[in-house]
Amino acid sequence: APLGVYGQTKAAGDIAVGNAPEHYILRSSWVIGEGHNFVKTMMMLSNKVADPEDKLDQVTVVDDQLGRPTFTRDMAEGIFWLLGYREGDKEPSAPCEYGAYNLTGSGRVASWADIAVKVFELRNGNADAVRPVSTAEYYASASGPISPRPVHSALALSKLENVGYMPANWEDSLLAYVKSI
Repeated sequence: APLGVYGQTKAAGDIAVGNAPEHYILRSSWVIGEGHNFVKTMMMLSNKVADPEDKLDQVTVVDDQLGRPTFTRDMAEGIFWLLGYREGDKEPSAPCEYGAYNLTGSGRVASWADIAVKVFELRNGNADAVRPVSTAEYYASASGPISPRPVHSALALSKLENVGYMPANWEDSLLAYVKSI
């Protein structure tokens, strides 16, 4: 039951691809990679809070939307696993069964605010500058339309784990990501 146009187009894509006899559909959430993303934004805001010449003291972040981030490096590894390429193998294995798989980071389910707190702590030790707010409070002063977002975006990883792939814990991936920038 997609909440908006974005979700509706994803569902339509799943249906279209699902009609092919041999296909993989990978579902992710909260993708973090090389381009503009939430973690990079939080790192920049943490730097602003840490800068004594900047007037930013606090950052509001939504705390009632829950999920787990997907780091693109981890997603690529999962894709190669499904295709039969295992680290250390000289020859590819048989590919995994075709179908739809959820592929996100593993570990605890967290809110956007939880992730922001971790980023602020890792970046400048200023996690206390993150002020959790509800989605309604965050968008209360919005002047334009707001795309509806699901409250719970955490995806079950059991099908992927059943084919032998264990996604990295998102908190470990976050630590590596922040350190790399």
